[in-house]
Amino acid sequence: MSKLNLTRIGFLLKNRRVESGLSIRELSIKSGVAAGTISQIETGKTSPNLVSVYSLCETLNFPISALFIQDDTDRVKLVRKNERTSFVRNTSNGESIVESLVTKGESRMWGGIIDMPAGTNSGDYYYHGGEEFVFMLEGSITFSLDQVGNYILETGDTLYYPNEIGHRWENHTKEPAKFLIVSTSEFRQDTEEDSK
Repeated sequence: MSKLNLTRIGFLLKNRRVESGLSIRELSIKSGVAAGTISQIETGKTSPNLVSVYSLCETLNFPISALFIQDDTDRVKLVRKNERTSFVRNTSNGESIVESLVTKGESRMWGGIIDMPAGTNSGDYYYHGGEEFVFMLEGSITFSLDQVGNYILETGDTLYYPNEIGHRWENHTKEPAKFLIVSTSEFRQDTEEDSK
């Protein structure tokens, strides 16, 4: 077990003990684990045996599995506004439709902010796996779901749909529009290599 994991285990157990309003001595009496051992576990100075950990978790009503899961900090990804990766998703009526990614790295979800100039559209219907969620940030667009219908989305509106339903969108107004799109399936730009 790595030092980082020992520190994390100690931190979680100490937090739970404090939340429960118990001193180390009181926890020792209730759990049967020596006070000195609890102190060393909480400071990450010793690798606890399973019996001690089980007794402490049972006494503190804390799931033992929570101590051994992957460190969540490795799965948290922060993207600052000035760190977004942007690309031209497609062009329509001579205007570029720009997408700025708001997620990074490998994850189960992908998200981007799409800027739609007035009078532009996304092109043909997209069909792919997963699910998608749209939140209108500014302006208005018409969102079309193949064989389902058209939805006029205004600022603050949301739309959810399974991605196997063909979907496309159009800014039918004379003002720019912007929306957030979050999907469980990453957008792929077709390349010449893909079309061969």
